[in-house]
Amino acid sequence: MPFNIFEKADSKLLAWIRDVSVVREITTSCRLIEEGSTPDGLFVVESGAITVCTKQADGGSLSLASLKAGNLVGEMSWLEERPAVASIDAGPGSRLLQIPREALESINQSEAFICHLLYRLIAEKLALQVQGQNAWVHRFAATDQEPLRKVLVLFAELEEKDVAWIARSGKFKRLIAGDVLLQEGDNVPGLYLLLAGEARISITENGSWQSVGSSRRGELLGELTMLNPQAAGAAANVDTLTGLELLMLDKEELSMTLNADPRLAKRFYKGIARMLSQRSRDQLLSRGFAQASRIAEELIDNEQLGLDQLSAISSAGLRFDWLCRQFQDKEG
Repeated sequence: MPFNIFEKADSKLLAWIRDVSVVREITTSCRLIEEGSTPDGLFVVESGAITVCTKQADGGSLSLASLKAGNLVGEMSWLEERPAVASIDAGPGSRLLQIPREALESINQSEAFICHLLYRLIAEKLALQVQGQNAWVHRFAATDQEPLRKVLVLFAELEEKDVAWIARSGKFKRLIAGDVLLQEGDNVPGLYLLLAGEARISITENGSWQSVGSSRRGELLGELTMLNPQAAGAAANVDTLTGLELLMLDKEELSMTLNADPRLAKRFYKGIARMLSQRSRDQLLSRGFAQASRIAEELIDNEQLGLDQLSAISSAGLRFDWLCRQFQDKEG
C-alpha cells in the first residue's frame, strides 16, 4: 500500500511543511542521501523518479523501492540520530521539499500540536514500510531470528504520569502454553504490552505457520495495525509455547486520549516511530544489508552511548519495572 503524505497529513501539518521547506528542483541525476551519511533533514517527494538502494555484504547493491509523489525519506536517520541505511537517488525533472533539520528541532522543542502530527505521520509511514519488509525479508538468511524491538524505546519518551495512565487503563491478560493470541486476519482490538513470557510470531505459508521471530518481556504487539486503519486484521500469527502475561490498551480509548492531549501524543508517537525505525534497520542489518551504514557506525569516534541516552534507558527500565509490579500475582 503506497504512502502519500499529501493525502494522509493534516492540513495544518501540510501548511507547516510548505512554509519551512526548501524546494529542490532536480535538473540532472543526483544522490540526495548517501548511505552511511547523516542527511540534513527530511525530503518529501512532490514528483519525479526517486529510487532507494542499500549496500550488501558482498559489495553489491539491492534496490529497495521506487518512490512516488507524497513519499518521505530521511526520517530514520533523524529519529535515531544514526547514519542512513540506504542511498536515495533523484532523476532529472524531480521536485522535492526539503525540511531542514533546524526546523525539525524547532518544533520538537516548542510546537507540540504540529510535532505530534508529524511523529504520527512518520509512524504511519514506517508501519507500512515494516509490513512491506516483513513480506520479503524472511526469504534471506538472517544472522539470528529477528527479535521485536524492546518497548524501552517507547518508555524512554514517556513520562511517569503516562505510565500511570497505562497502568490504570490497561486490561491484564494471562495466556497458558499453547494459547493463541492472534491469527492473521483477526481483528486487533488494542496494543499488547508483554509483561512476562514469550510470544512466537509467525506467518502462514502453504497452510502452515512459519516462525519469523519472537517477542519477549518488554515488547509491544499490535502497533502496525493501529497505525494502518486499512489493514485487514492482524498481519501475523501470535501464540505462546511457554505462557504469556500482557497488558492490552484498547485502541479506541487510546486514540481518544491521544487526540485530547497533544503533548502526550507527541511523546507516544515519537516513541512508536523510533521503535519502528529501529525494527526496520535491524531487519536490514540482520540480513547483511545496509553495510555502508554499519561501517559508518563502527567508525564513529565517540562513546557508545552518551550520558543522555544512558539516563533515558535507565529511566525507561525503571518505569517499565514499576508497571510490571502493579500486576504481579494478578489473576488474568
